[in-house]
Amino acid sequence: MKISLLRALEVSQNASAYHNDDILPLPPSRRTWTRKVFVFFWLSTTINIAEWSGASASLALGLTVGQAIAVNAISTIIICIALVVNGHGGGKWHIPFAVINRGAWGIRGSWFSLLNRIILSCCWYGVQGWFGGQMVKVMIGAVWPSFYHMKNTFGPEAGMKTNEFVSFIIFWLISCPIFLLRPKQYRIPAIVSSIIVAIAAFALFIWALVKQGGGGPLFSNPEAVYGVGDLKGATLAWAFVRLINSGIGGWAGGILYQSDFSRYAVRPGDQFYGQVFVIPVCLLGSNILGIVTTSCARGFYPDEPLLWKLYDLLQAIQRHGGKGARAAVFSAAFAFFLAQLCVNVVACGVVGGMDLAALLPRYINIRRGSFIIAIIGICINPWKILNTANSFISAISGYAVFLGPLTGIMIADYHLLRKRRLKLSHLFLPNEMSDYWFWHGLNWRAPVAWVLGVWPSLPGFCASVTPGSIHVGINWIHVYYLSWPLGFTISAVVWMVLNSVWPPPGVGEVDEKDVFGTFGVRDVGGDWDGDGEEKIAMDEKGVK
Repeated sequence: MKISLLRALEVSQNASAYHNDDILPLPPSRRTWTRKVFVFFWLSTTINIAEWSGASASLALGLTVGQAIAVNAISTIIICIALVVNGHGGGKWHIPFAVINRGAWGIRGSWFSLLNRIILSCCWYGVQGWFGGQMVKVMIGAVWPSFYHMKNTFGPEAGMKTNEFVSFIIFWLISCPIFLLRPKQYRIPAIVSSIIVAIAAFALFIWALVKQGGGGPLFSNPEAVYGVGDLKGATLAWAFVRLINSGIGGWAGGILYQSDFSRYAVRPGDQFYGQVFVIPVCLLGSNILGIVTTSCARGFYPDEPLLWKLYDLLQAIQRHGGKGARAAVFSAAFAFFLAQLCVNVVACGVVGGMDLAALLPRYINIRRGSFIIAIIGICINPWKILNTANSFISAISGYAVFLGPLTGIMIADYHLLRKRRLKLSHLFLPNEMSDYWFWHGLNWRAPVAWVLGVWPSLPGFCASVTPGSIHVGINWIHVYYLSWPLGFTISAVVWMVLNSVWPPPGVGEVDEKDVFGTFGVRDVGGDWDGDGEEKIAMDEKGVK
């Protein structure tokens, strides 16, 4: 009976403990993302509530508008470079992050990095879902203003009100059916939502500039919010470092799992155009729109708290607006609601589903995994961490502590050690015959490099997530403010040293035949990625 039940739960007859159809290398027929699709996808995922509010939160810590823009420009450049570099493997070999990581951690050791990513997906699904729920609240409130005054049945310790929870659940229920689509079918929704949200964001920005008659009071006279006061000297410098790291931390997961998207590229390198041309412009543009609009709102709504959260700004517009304000607020909320659906479903749910599919491929595919991520996302209580600018920044900075070292290992292994060459068949071979089996499926070098990259930031991290309970010296706090670049660098350097002293097997080797039918005629155009060598030796199946 038990055996029959387990067999019934298997995703397919071909699935095993180490692979299923969702994590095998994609053949040409399943790769449908062109350059245009990547451009619109990144447009829809960079203009969203988290980016708008995350950038504006820096104003609440005492920065001027110019300083806040500078911070976000620096973090955007670092994010863009990291995305391009770490997305290369997916575009070339058409495998997800979970499989590429087997090359560094080992067939079984990669489960550790998967668990880190799964936890992050659950957290971000809850956070982005809460943002989406807030847009639902604004839309309902624009139609029925009495919804804002619904009786609150939660106590003060809950961290949320009844109407917010109802809105969150509505957004959650709307999101779930979208998981029934395959990732390759998200092209049209991504294009539609990107156009609508871009129009809404610019309309809100222009309206704020016109209404204020300028950039607002925070351009030159930042107010002391939350008791911060004016930032000068070393205090200002470390605020810059903290916020740059926070900006990277918000994208640390996206940097790590970039191959989950780039693997769908029709041609290797198609993902490059969206990353290089769209992400810097749209990500920084979204940051600037949020920062300047928040400053303007401080000017024409001086009696309101600093409106760094987009949904608070929209509610304020409805309260203070005249005729037509409700319709305008509903339209803006609907646009950002669509963007949140795209971000939450694709960048959180589907990505987490891929990781779960790689963790338990016999019983979980992307669709099942996405539903599991959605269920756990409710349980993390996202409303508890999004109420203040400090808690928001601390939450997204914390991810960088653990993901920076993982990314350092991944990039150093793929680009520096293996020179972008993988033996695909061995990534799915769960025994001693695989070059990536190492010691019982674990490459001991990876946990050593990861621990050495993580530990310097742990004291500051613990003090940050448990304020008032753990106290550490200011130097440990400053190290924590450098967590992503510091952890990345330490783990990458340690990785290369360990592999120089104890070289692993199969470095630089590739399969003699196209075992999975991954490569087609459109992949064989010569030195497409600048590796400085020809990659094509055709046989009857494809690429040798």
